[in-house]
Amino acid sequence: MGGTVNFKDFLNNKCESVFSHRDESELMEAKKKIKNYFMKNILEFCLTPKEKQIYLMKNREKLTHKEIAKTLGISKITSRNILYRANKKINRISKQFQEEE
Repeated sequence: MGGTVNFKDFLNNKCESVFSHRDESELMEAKKKIKNYFMKNILEFCLTPKEKQIYLMKNREKLTHKEIAKTLGISKITSRNILYRANKKINRISKQFQEEE
């Protein structure tokens, strides 16, 4: 590749390495921190409290929609719909963030 690297390729390891093993390790840790910071801010500022709650229950706690519905007193369909909206927002924001100029 040579020259410039876009941010999306950088985060997804789709660029040639010009770093030593130690630098590569530090770079991977930095990428992880960037991704975590990015996701934390999306969850915190872009999702409604209910979207955030269901997103975390599904993705971090690995609960099924049936379990989420029972816990929150909603239907499975509502759980799915709210998660769909949350994922749609996350994907839209991620795409905007990854676009080059």
